[in-house]
Amino acid sequence: MDNYYKSKEFKEILEQYENLHDSEQTLLSTEDYSDIAQYYHEQADDKKALEAIHVALSLYPGSVGPTSFLARYALLEEHDVDKASNIADGITDKNDPDYVLLMAEIMIVDGRADEADSYLDEAYDFFYDDDYYDDMPLDVAVLFTDYDEVEYADKWLQRSDETDEIDYIVTKAKILAGQGKINESEELINKLINADPYSTEYWDLLAVVQSMGGKTSDSITSSDYALAIDPDDRDALLNKAKGLMSLENYTEAEKLFRKNAKLEPNKLNSYTLIAFSLMAQNRPQEALLYFEKALEICEEEPKALQWGDMVDVIYQMAYLENTLSHFSKSRELLNRIAEIEKDNLSDNLDELGRRLAEVDCGQGYLCLEENKLDEAIDWFDQAVNDSNGDPHIYSRIAGAAYESGFVQYAYNILHELLFNIGVEEPLGMKYLALCCKHLGKEDELKCIEEKIEKNKKSQEI
Repeated sequence: MDNYYKSKEFKEILEQYENLHDSEQTLLSTEDYSDIAQYYHEQADDKKALEAIHVALSLYPGSVGPTSFLARYALLEEHDVDKASNIADGITDKNDPDYVLLMAEIMIVDGRADEADSYLDEAYDFFYDDDYYDDMPLDVAVLFTDYDEVEYADKWLQRSDETDEIDYIVTKAKILAGQGKINESEELINKLINADPYSTEYWDLLAVVQSMGGKTSDSITSSDYALAIDPDDRDALLNKAKGLMSLENYTEAEKLFRKNAKLEPNKLNSYTLIAFSLMAQNRPQEALLYFEKALEICEEEPKALQWGDMVDVIYQMAYLENTLSHFSKSRELLNRIAEIEKDNLSDNLDELGRRLAEVDCGQGYLCLEENKLDEAIDWFDQAVNDSNGDPHIYSRIAGAAYESGFVQYAYNILHELLFNIGVEEPLGMKYLALCCKHLGKEDELKCIEEKIEKNKKSQEI
């Protein structure tokens, strides 16, 4: 957490706020209210955070700090771009730099980073040579870095002359890491750590960069340093746990995921991460319970999550029910996914068809598990229709059939895809080679292997 929130100054402001009477609320500034809300948000107490913001806006309507917080909450926690834009429109001073950054952030989250960059270029021309906002390039670089837009972040950082600022150095380190320059990034972060060895922020950043560079053991060690400073540092807990997962130390990872869940009991991934660690330990029944908890969060706060999050959770539950041979439960879950997708993709029929085809494949696979080939074929035919004959779906169907022992059926599908339709889909060719080997079709196997090798060489070129 930002060191400011640990300072005596902020603690006094927080104490003052928590003991204010209604008649004394104007004693605090809009900046104070924004800082208090951000503190509560980082403490995973969004109810108190929003209370502070609504008090601020009742006193200072249209003020940039509190309104920006509320817009970002809608953007990042409720995943509602339109709502965020509408809230942002309530800011009185449209020339305030914070308004400009907020509008750019909304564009970035909405997948329009190029538009955000152009918008900020226009704003930069407006603010250029204005002492009021001479640190705009650094602020913009920080913003783009937060969303892994490395190219734009680098462009804006090169415009900044604040090279001695901590934010500049941190941003530069993140950009270097994003460019694959891991050693250079580590060198910068280590300089920051040498200057402030008790900053969990720097240790957490070092752990992330080391993980990006494949230095898993070093990353875990850096997380340990952060946890020695703050045992409840959630970033360090998750960084270390994910490192342990990659080293297949699932038991210790599970312990850290459980501790994180106690600190953030209302977060979806608090439970999905525990579930994945249990799945890795071959404990499907326990994993299912944690996905069910995650689903409860989706159902309790549907506006705070993207519907795709709920679909992902239900898919995992369907998979686990299948591994437990609970085929009817798995089928019910797949039906629920189809209904959710129909409700949310009625205006995008191509995407809806692709997603429904995936569900169809899942239903067909369940039928294969129950040795119901005729029903499976019906579902697979439906998948082809829903997907408009997507070659990837042919390969998915064939893969499911092959893995379930229906090799001849898989071969028929893939032979049709490659030799009649003329599509050399990589996954399909891989399974076709396996089918040919299994069925003793040596000449055809040789032909497929030559095609695979040829495609591999063309990709290398």
